[in-house]
Formats: sequence, C-alpha cells, structure tokens
Amino acid sequence: MTRPARILLGQLGSFGDCLYVTAIARQIKEDYPECHLTWAIGSPYRSILDANPHVDRIWEVPIEGRRDMDSAWRSFEREARERHRTGEFDHIFLTQLGPNNYQNFDGTIRPSLFRGYPRPITVPITPVLRLSEKEVNTVSEFAEFHRLATFRNVVLFECMPASGQSFVTPAFSLAAARRVLQLVPDTAFILSSRQPINAGDPRIIDASTLDFRANAELTKHCSLIAGCSSGISWLCTSSWAHPLPMIQMLKRSTSVFASMIHDAEYFRLPVEHILEMYDCSEARLAGCLVTALQNNFAEARRNFHERVPVTLDSYLEVFMLSVLKQGQPIKMLRSLRLVAQRYGLKPFGDYLRSKFDSL
Repeated sequence: MTRPARILLGQLGSFGDCLYVTAIARQIKEDYPECHLTWAIGSPYRSILDANPHVDRIWEVPIEGRRDMDSAWRSFEREARERHRTGEFDHIFLTQLGPNNYQNFDGTIRPSLFRGYPRPITVPITPVLRLSEKEVNTVSEFAEFHRLATFRNVVLFECMPASGQSFVTPAFSLAAARRVLQLVPDTAFILSSRQPINAGDPRIIDASTLDFRANAELTKHCSLIAGCSSGISWLCTSSWAHPLPMIQMLKRSTSVFASMIHDAEYFRLPVEHILEMYDCSEARLAGCLVTALQNNFAEARRNFHERVPVTLDSYLEVFMLSVLKQGQPIKMLRSLRLVAQRYGLKPFGDYLRSKFDSL
C-alpha cells in the first residue's frame, strides 16, 4: 500500500502573504489527495492557520520581527532542504518571495507567490480562514459592549498598515472619522490597529484589544471598510469575512502594485465594490466616506475613485537595488522579464524619459 505524500509548504510571513498562500495549501490537497501537509510559518503569523482544514501540521519558525525574517528564512530553508534530502518530506514548495525567490516577482504579490508552486492554481483563490466559537463570541461581546447594532453605519478602519503601501496612520484615521461624524452622527468607526486609541467619543472605537483574526468576524457587524491594502484589508476578503464595499487609501508612489483592483483584474475578479484613493487628505477621505454613507457607495466610487498609471520607479529603484545588493543579478533579470511580459516596455520607456527630463 502506497503511503500518502508528505509535503512541506514554506511561507513564513506576513499575515497578508500567508492569507494568499492558503489557496496554495488548498490546491496541494487537490493535487495530492490524502497527502499530509506541513506548513512552515513564522511565529508572529502562526494564528492565521488555526483550524485551517487543508493544513495537517504546523512547523512554527521563531521570528522576532520583520528585520529577523531574512536570517530566519535562510536557517529554515537549509533545514527544510535537509529534511527533504533525508526523506522526511517527499515534496517541498517554498513560496515566500524574500530573500530567495525574487525571480518570481512580477510587481504584485499574489501572482508572484503563486509562482512558487509549480502547478496551476485551479481552486478558488479566496483566502481560507476559520474562526473558533470562542473567537466569534469574543467579537460578539465586543459588538454588544460598544452597541454596534444601534448605529446606522459601522466603518471598520484599518489604520496602522505594516506593508508600507499606504500613508494612513492612527492620527489620520482619527481626524477623518471626526470629520465624518460631524455630518453623519449615526455612524461608528472601529479603528483597528495594534496601538490603543483613546478618542474620547463612544462612536470612535478602539479595537486594539482584539487580535488580528477577529477583524474577519467584525465585518459581520460593519457596513463599510476603510483600508490600506495591508493585512486587515486582505483578511476582509477571506472565506470567513462578510463581503463589504471598501475604500482603499494608497501611496501614489507605489503605482498599481499595491492596488486591490489591479490584483482583482489580474485574476478576473469583480471590482465594483472597491474604491481606491491615492495620497488623499483627511478632508477628501471624509468627503468620500460621507457620500458613501449618506448616499451610496456607487456614487462615492463615481466621484472619488482614482486610477493611476503603471510606473516602475519603486520597482526599479527599490526592489532591483535590494536584489542586486544581495548578489542575485540572475533573479533580478528573471523578475525584469516577468514585469516586461506583464506590463510591456512602455513603463520602462516612461521611467527613462522622466529621468532624462529631470537632468
């Protein structure tokens, strides 16, 4: 009798990236029926896999913080390949981009991670998340304590992104919320971050006491999301979350690479529920929120949604330089080829012209 395949999936971080890769875990179970799947994940992000039906075992890799990721990955990869060599695992799939898979990067994260798995992704790409009864009850108690059901509108506000793709801060979020409440007083804002926020207004609610996963359950008590294309925004696209319209606030300097719409269009997913704004002021965001809450989201999208052109400044000046400093020129060239295949040569020409014009 042939024993089931023993498979290792390596994706140590971060929350958002691990959420993307839950689709690969699901695909592995589709491609290797009855296999035993171990997922190696960094300790700060381990909870994202709790109760995941496609993961049989978790290999938790100690990581102190983001700065520790590269060294933790290299140590883990050496051990993983040794365990593969000795037969503990029949197959290993290492999806994480940094520090050793930069050749898979085409400008956006999800398709780049999917290239770390050598077979097509045919299962739904919706991030897989399962919450426990205890977690659901915790959020229910939070909602009852803050009387969320008594408000006409409840906005879940991701206000402390760690991805570097947004300009939003807790102070910005608080100021925008106060502006909105002057015009739409029957609204509550849930400010979701790791930092306690004391607004002095019962309609502006600090959610730092809840863990990351709880935000998916919170969507069931909300009517709108204000996000930053960081972990909480992507958590709100998971199988557990209630689908909601969302306003995303991004840095123009990141071009389309942080765009949830850009990601959705790549995978041919609906985009009508996403509104994106770039480098907006507190007043402009407040105006957008007021329109969405007083009128409707479709009108807010018509009046405030922005599309930005594909520009490669960050890719060429930050990403490529980082890969070169790590002594990986071949991987840089492979990534360049992917970017050119996806976007064509025009963005490269636009970048060069802008540099010549600035001389």
